Amino acid sequence: MKKEYIKYYRILGVEPGVSWVQLRKAYKGLVNTWHPDRFQQDPRQKHLAEKRTMEIIQSYQELAEYYKEFGVLPHVTKPMGIPVTEDLSSQRSSDPSPAPKNQDTEVCATDATPRQAHKDRQDKLYVRIMATTALAGIAYLVWQVMPSVQSDDMSQRNSPKEQTVDKKISAESGQHVPAETKFFTVGTPPGEVYDIQGVPTKTEQDVWYYGNSKVYFQNGKVLRWDEQPGNPLKAKLTLGGEETNPKLFGEGSSKEEVLAIQGKPDRDAGNVWEYGVSRVYFDNNRVKRWDESPFNPLKVRH
Repeated sequence: MKKEYIKYYRILGVEPGVSWVQLRKAYKGLVNTWHPDRFQQDPRQKHLAEKRTMEIIQSYQELAEYYKEFGVLPHVTKPMGIPVTEDLSSQRSSDPSPAPKNQDTEVCATDATPRQAHKDRQDKLYVRIMATTALAGIAYLVWQVMPSVQSDDMSQRNSPKEQTVDKKISAESGQHVPAETKFFTVGTPPGEVYDIQGVPTKTEQDVWYYGNSKVYFQNGKVLRWDEQPGNPLKAKLTLGGEETNPKLFGEGSSKEEVLAIQGKPDRDAGNVWEYGVSRVYFDNNRVKRWDESPFNPLKVRH
């Protein structure tokens, strides 16, 4: 297992002992660096980028699970090699004859790892036993002195730090956390979409698929999305407050918002978009007015 953690650190390009904040920063940077859409001109390199992205996400999730359980990142003693943040072309080359010094170091680290792991487990078990005993004593004392105190009051005092960590990791792993669920919107970069929505089912040029739902990108940012009921997306048109109506546009809405709500126009004449016989007029890339036909209804706020 130690060898696997060493591998995860190496894939994320960080050293053992890195902080949780630094690990998250490295993870987001790598997801952006290895985004498959950056290598559209070379199918072979795009395939390699997709494979590397999956490795990066898997490594981050494994380390995050450890952090969630123990409150710290796993400690390993093996020296780090070359991080995976190199260029694609250099990734394909390898050294056929590694130096004996590196081999010796790896053997020493491997021998030391089981003893260190066993000691760490014993230390953590001792701390947990002492903490449990202390909690039991406090609970008994409170029960004797204050019999009217409800048991749910005690449960609220248990491990607030662990509850905070659980919520943070759950949100990053894509699990549903109502109080802290994050959303992406128009203009969100690919790395944040990965972090919020998770790994797409597949990618095709500037389109990411999540089941039957789709997220469209342009110039490395979210342009719009098509959401299907069976495959909900964690997307909002506005962040930081309640949406007036996320399914309608109105006067002052941007072109990106109209695209996300109404979809691609049948004809784009610059400042006039046509949807059948209905039209939307823009001034400085903002909706100025519209002409709506009952045969081609627009999703506008009246």
